[in-house]
Amino acid sequence: MNLETITPLYQTLQRYAGWLDRARTSVAVRADVATLGTAIANGGEISALLGGLDASIGRLPTGAVRKMLRGTAAEIRRAVEDRG
Repeated sequence: MNLETITPLYQTLQRYAGWLDRARTSVAVRADVATLGTAIANGGEISALLGGLDASIGRLPTGAVRKMLRGTAAEIRRAVEDRG
């Protein structure tokens, strides 16, 4: 995993998740982002975690933050797929 590429994307994702409200779906997204960060830091497999994050983001109400989260998660997915 190329941490130089993924780390700034993860930091952006984490920042966007911090902008969410306190609703249950927002808490789930933040938890998924935190789990993803742990996996990135430990060099773990993150593809499945990205799938779970996508599902959580899909439950958010439509809005700009949701769109930014989806876009950044997609960039992380591309960076992971391009590594091989």
